[in-house]
Amino acid sequence: MAGVDSDPVLVLVAAVAENGVIGGDDRMPWHYPADLAHFKRLTTGHPVIVGRKTYEGIADRIGGPLPDRTSVVLTTRQIDDADLPDGAVVAGGVEEALDRAAADAAERGVDAVYVIGGATVYEAYVERADRMVITEIPERPAGDTRFPEWDADAWTERERETDGDLAFVTYERRDGD
Repeated sequence: MAGVDSDPVLVLVAAVAENGVIGGDDRMPWHYPADLAHFKRLTTGHPVIVGRKTYEGIADRIGGPLPDRTSVVLTTRQIDDADLPDGAVVAGGVEEALDRAAADAAERGVDAVYVIGGATVYEAYVERADRMVITEIPERPAGDTRFPEWDADAWTERERETDGDLAFVTYERRDGD
């Protein structure tokens, strides 16, 4: 790997409301510029694994894939890389997505792959993740999409940064879990 000596760290990044909601009607039910800026700082320059519906929602809002990142779009639909714009590739399964993201991380010389949603994608990787970066949203909105349950005993809070009402919390998986 170019500049990276081992497998990249797998990091789940999510904004989660007090009631576990991460979305509703295929969108986030809040808008916090500080959270968006934090997300951009974390993920820029790295590959991101994203579900098709989440990818399409992002692409519709910003006019394409996230800039300066490779979006590895995890989907069961028959889509070819050629059907996506530059900056996005397709993966038909969890392992393929991880392999494609790891290869991109090696090419970029970075040590992390970020999983950015939606709920099904988080669920697929929560047991494999090395780290989670959770923005705690101080709301209890209605929503049809929730962050998956996770075993708090398997994780250690490593960092907590606040910005107004938001908290950006980094968890590391405990050794042996």
